[in-house]
Amino acid sequence: MKNNIKLFAGITVAALLLFIANTLLYQLPQLGTATHNFIYPLWLIYLFFFGFTVIILAVLLKISLKNKEQVGYVFLFLTALKMAASYFMARPVLTKTIDDPTEKVNFFVVFILFLAIEAYYTARLLNNK
Repeated sequence: MKNNIKLFAGITVAALLLFIANTLLYQLPQLGTATHNFIYPLWLIYLFFFGFTVIILAVLLKISLKNKEQVGYVFLFLTALKMAASYFMARPVLTKTIDDPTEKVNFFVVFILFLAIEAYYTARLLNNK
């Protein structure tokens, strides 16, 4: 239980640090106006992926207590669900007619960062058999 609290606290701190770094990046003069044309604000994107990450890891922790052999399969299934939800969220971003690709790049970089966090903790969970 204590390890689970540390896990979720670590994920929260990582998400906050990534959000702050991303926000500071858009304070640079070259990128300052890029966020004005964003469909989704940065905080909403981070909240979306953070929520999915917390849900996925909570389910994986619960599964690992009952049936460790299924953790990898559940991770793949939940990641596929997250990808589908991300696609539906990203559809307006992908079909946007403005030529500036900053929002598309930002969306997928945030997706990959949170996917890396999930994969890291899943690998740690699988290695603790």
